[in-house]
Amino acid sequence: MSQLKILAPLDHSSRDRILLPHLKRISEATGATIHLLQVISGIKALEPQAARAAESYVDACESQLQAHGVDAHGIVRKGDPAEEIVKVADEYQVDAIIMGTRGRRGLKRAVLGSVADEVMNHCRYPVTLVNEAMAGDALDETVWTQSSYMAGTIWNQVARGLISEEQAQAELQRLEAMGLDHDVLTHTYSTLKESGAPAHWLDLEFQRDTLEQYAPDDAPQQDKPAA
Repeated sequence: MSQLKILAPLDHSSRDRILLPHLKRISEATGATIHLLQVISGIKALEPQAARAAESYVDACESQLQAHGVDAHGIVRKGDPAEEIVKVADEYQVDAIIMGTRGRRGLKRAVLGSVADEVMNHCRYPVTLVNEAMAGDALDETVWTQSSYMAGTIWNQVARGLISEEQAQAELQRLEAMGLDHDVLTHTYSTLKESGAPAHWLDLEFQRDTLEQYAPDDAPQQDKPAA
């Protein structure tokens, strides 16, 4: 019997944080190969840095799944998201498509759900939607705080000229792939960048513990007790 193949479109949002663990569980249960797809659309498709950022993000998500033994492969395409999803599904002859959705109501839901609607209307493959609203409680407070703090440390390095903006974006993507929240990371970083003000934290123990987890090279070394 041929191996099950699943296509999972990513959109570089908090929905991916819900989708990736779901894909991991499916692969562990079925041995499925996971094809991760990010589509660069609109005017961003003309920007070289957008392609590099998408490739870096997909690579990070691919590595995250592979670290758990999942047969995962990243794909980056340019064009209309729904059209490219259907094209890639045909190209790889997948067995199913799994997509994340926020499940909100009103206009916001119509906009956010338009890609999923188009895929379901024009695709001959089964489509499963993973609803973010059904995937658990609100973002864990510790993850929120750690995400905000790490975004602040990255902005401080940019403001001091220690790293470039491109390096900062790559670091934000690395942290997201490690489990921190995309929306909190990007919102905090953007807010600090717009204000030009440095980020300040008073809880030194929290700072040390977070750095040891997400940036061990930058964590302060504790004094060892004398022998």
